[in-house]
Amino acid sequence: MPLEIELKLSFPEESLPALMRHPIIASAPREGETEILDSTYFDTPALTLKTQQIAVRLRKHGAETVQTVKRAAVSHDGLTQRSEWEQPWRGQFDFSAIDDPEAAALLARMRDELVPVFNTRFSRDIRRFRPRNGVCILIMIDTGAVVAGARTTAISEIELELASGEASDLRHLANELKKTLPLVPEDVSKAERGYKMLPPRI
Repeated sequence: MPLEIELKLSFPEESLPALMRHPIIASAPREGETEILDSTYFDTPALTLKTQQIAVRLRKHGAETVQTVKRAAVSHDGLTQRSEWEQPWRGQFDFSAIDDPEAAALLARMRDELVPVFNTRFSRDIRRFRPRNGVCILIMIDTGAVVAGARTTAISEIELELASGEASDLRHLANELKKTLPLVPEDVSKAERGYKMLPPRI
């Protein structure tokens, strides 16, 4: 079962230039060009997936669209470990590769009921940080917005994703960045923010 381990920190939008100038960020090699990521999150009209703490997303990467399924996990001080499945979008939802029997069965039942519920659009700058042998952390700087109907909320955060190493390596990097930057642990995912913006169901 694929496992995503990341630590997320939010920051005031006006501090972005200082963040980009930080020695750790500035010296970490870039992973390609800055991307514009458009994502649409799906659920049933009754928000069944939200109730079961499952997120289904289609995200455009340039000319490519990727289907992602995530299971919610407890986040503490910004650190999250959760199951995640990604695959290319082939024009219809395909949940056959999900190796979590409970999630796979639910998604198979709900597949024909899924509709768009909210969107995110943000720019992402990716750096690859290697503090020592055996440790690699992707530093992803996201700025943009979550959009649900007429409602919008800003995205201004940095995600530290573990490519190799231990979760403690994420905490160490976060503590180093927080010494001189106004970073705050972010325990609410983009998906959770989108759901909170939806009008209440009766």
